[in-house]
Amino acid sequence: MNLTKVANKAATDASNAVGATLSETELENVTAIIAEAMESAVREASSQHTSVCTDCLSHDQDMAHKIRQEIERKKVGLIANLSSLR
Repeated sequence: MNLTKVANKAATDASNAVGATLSETELENVTAIIAEAMESAVREASSQHTSVCTDCLSHDQDMAHKIRQEIERKKVGLIANLSSLR
């Protein structure tokens, strides 16, 4: 998934929805705002997934720990991708 394209398309779609023509700088600013919102959503979803993992695997803490580590690893990669949009 190319997050730059996703955020840029969302910014363009928002601009079109309100009938505005944005300059390149304005489009970049709106894209950055969208990227920040996406990053926040990723952090919240990751936190919820980690909590569910801990709850559902309370009987197997080793497996829960491995899954939490993998969730964290994926989150860090996604956050790095999102951060590059700003």
